[in-house]
Amino acid sequence: MKSKKVLIVDNNDLNRKLFESLIGQLCCFDSAKSGIEAVGKASKEKFDLILMNIELPNMDGVTASKTIWRQATHHCPIIAIGADSPANTKNNFVEMGFDDLITKPICPKDFLESISAKLNLNPDSELQGAEECAKEAILDKKVLQQLLKYNTVDSIKSIYIDFLEEFDQLLGNIETAFQNKNQQQLIDNLHTIKGNSGSLGANTIFTLSSDADAIARAMDWDSLEYAVKKLKNERIIFEGYLKEETTFKL
Repeated sequence: MKSKKVLIVDNNDLNRKLFESLIGQLCCFDSAKSGIEAVGKASKEKFDLILMNIELPNMDGVTASKTIWRQATHHCPIIAIGADSPANTKNNFVEMGFDDLITKPICPKDFLESISAKLNLNPDSELQGAEECAKEAILDKKVLQQLLKYNTVDSIKSIYIDFLEEFDQLLGNIETAFQNKNQQQLIDNLHTIKGNSGSLGANTIFTLSSDADAIARAMDWDSLEYAVKKLKNERIIFEGYLKEETTFKL
């Protein structure tokens, strides 16, 4: 149910990406790297659920949650995310106002079931439908079938492999350009990724590179850093998808 939206709050990039990949199977999401950023986002937008890492720098998760509840015009359910320790018990956090506590390391299946329950979703049907949508978002099958009309499976597979190899080179150029604040080099390389991904039906990469291109043109360096990280993460997802794509399994 894509109308639902979750705010993921975690300063650890790896944890946040893991939560994003899991939550993305169920519904829409936004992310914040700090309690302060979470408070700002929650004050501007209504979320159906917030996942709040308790151990955050500057403003910890408990303080951020209390601030959100105090400022919000509606009660926003918040699930605490914390390390498994004697001090972190579900009762303690429920007494503070949290809807639940999820301890790390998480079990993906239990995690999704818990989130689904809070959002009143049917995890099986939602995941099944979301899985198909996610696959279509990664690679446009219509583009793939059009390419296969005039080429062999092997030749098309090699094109996608070449695309990933060039993608890595372009990302390296982008990271160098970002460090040097070379706007034109950033735009040129992002434009190449955008063109290649669009031609090959790599939908998510096309969308992310288009967004990053617009950000580079606006010289919003903080946002661009995050946009490039999302591009790097999507490259991993895309390669994994190609390995599982049945069209290429001979």
